[in-house]
Amino acid sequence: MEIYKIAVMGTINMIILVIMIGIIVFLLTAIILMMIYFCYQRVRGEIAGLLLSPRFLEMLNLFSKLTWQVYFESQLRARTGKALERPFGTPLHFYSWNKILLQPCYLSNRPLEPGIPFDSSVILGPAARKPLRLNNPILIGGMSYGGALSVQAKIALAKASALFGTAANSGSGPFLKEEKAAADKFIFQYSRGFWGKSEAVLRQADMIEISLGHGAWSSAPVRIKGSKVIHRYARELPMIEGLDVLIESRLTEIENASDWRNFICQLKDVSGGIPIAVKIGATHHLEAELALIVDGGIDIVVIDGTEGGSHSVPPILSDDVGLPALPALCRASQFLKEQKLTGKISLIIGGGLYTPGDFLKCLALGADAVMIGTIAILAVSHTQVSKSTPWEPPTGLVYYQGEAARKFNPDLGAIHLYRYLQSCAREMEQAARTMGKRSFKEMNKIDLAATESLYAQIAGIAGISASGMKE
Repeated sequence: MEIYKIAVMGTINMIILVIMIGIIVFLLTAIILMMIYFCYQRVRGEIAGLLLSPRFLEMLNLFSKLTWQVYFESQLRARTGKALERPFGTPLHFYSWNKILLQPCYLSNRPLEPGIPFDSSVILGPAARKPLRLNNPILIGGMSYGGALSVQAKIALAKASALFGTAANSGSGPFLKEEKAAADKFIFQYSRGFWGKSEAVLRQADMIEISLGHGAWSSAPVRIKGSKVIHRYARELPMIEGLDVLIESRLTEIENASDWRNFICQLKDVSGGIPIAVKIGATHHLEAELALIVDGGIDIVVIDGTEGGSHSVPPILSDDVGLPALPALCRASQFLKEQKLTGKISLIIGGGLYTPGDFLKCLALGADAVMIGTIAILAVSHTQVSKSTPWEPPTGLVYYQGEAARKFNPDLGAIHLYRYLQSCAREMEQAARTMGKRSFKEMNKIDLAATESLYAQIAGIAGISASGMKE
């Protein structure tokens, strides 16, 4: 009986304890909810007052006139008094590639059957003694070591290019033996700087790209701060550590047309007959520039639209200077056609190209190949970007002086970029097959139609009116 009483009392005490705890939790919850309610009532009045106040209307009007980027960049200018340095080029979209659509066929022309092989290869500089033969028409654009990328990032880009069957590009920085060793095909960029122009270096290239400028920077001089010119980068240039390095606004060895022709001939002789390309940023003076360029006897023209990226560029040069890639491509292609140089001089276009559709439309508009930069950096960093974000931007992973650069795995980066390129190539082939094409070289303007008359006029392609009839 005594044990029974103890058990009953224990159960009753437990029930009382649970009830007391429940009451306490209920009271605390009620207090918290009441506090939240009273705070809400107070804040609601303040928010309502703010929304109806002249101050809010003033701020609303301000940010209706300005974008957040313009606002913050104005604050940076006010704080530093210096030209800004913005990575990845312009955020503006001057033209939309989505306004141009690829056109499939059904009965008017047979789509290419699955069993028929597709040729994705391209030959750049067909008139050169040693043309550059690639498995795919997507090139990795020039991005320099030191001034922009780390050694590991450059190696990753080169390895991905070899896996994909395309070419790596040295960019405007010094020659890297590791990059050359990792690449299957190597493009050496002959820059406006003083470095990397020895015959020993030039002979190792599969193509030489003379850089007169590019889309983001145009022909402006570039000053690399002495704070970057340290350690191996300083040795590879070579340059005294801590001193600023200047990339001139032009090739100082060229003064006239005769110098230009002799210069091209000299490069061909030294390099053993590989293709010589000339790269410029797109401009409204395009035809005049191209006339002078091809007069020198070059093999390839590389044009970078103003949408092209850069590791760091003053906003005015990328937002307000140059010509977008779409009209530049169409005009350059037309120029080569009128001069009867199509098929003799190759045309490469870049600047703001991100998707397989962008690439294939460029080929249909007359480009022999496309080059990518910003999207390649995003692909090569892929999941590794978590090593730098959110406390550092994605550039911290691949830039020469990036806080997380030492954490970057070049082999993993190469695999991710290769997969991105392979995915793009497969989609491009799928679309080309719907048009009955056996190779990318068969793409032409007939395969395109524009949804707006402006795009039809710029590209010289069929337009579709609002009624659905051809314009």
